[in-house]
Amino acid sequence: MIIDLILDRKDGKEYNAKRFYNDIMICYCSFPDIALPIADALDSGKEEDVKRELKKYIKEQGYNSNIVEYINSVDWLPVE
Repeated sequence: MIIDLILDRKDGKEYNAKRFYNDIMICYCSFPDIALPIADALDSGKEEDVKRELKKYIKEQGYNSNIVEYINSVDWLPVE
């Protein structure tokens, strides 16, 4: 699940943007309506789009809103 990917990172698991994208695409197989907007945002290359879609996911799935603060505090796209 996507929430597990976010929480794993929050808990200190090493983050790799490419691996995150690949894991989102694995989720796409089971949950295309949920994963596609996040994958599209990752493809677009804009950090604010990725954060928007991740926050939307948290809200729509009814997860703890405190996770939104974490989403905003880190970069999800590769830093150049």
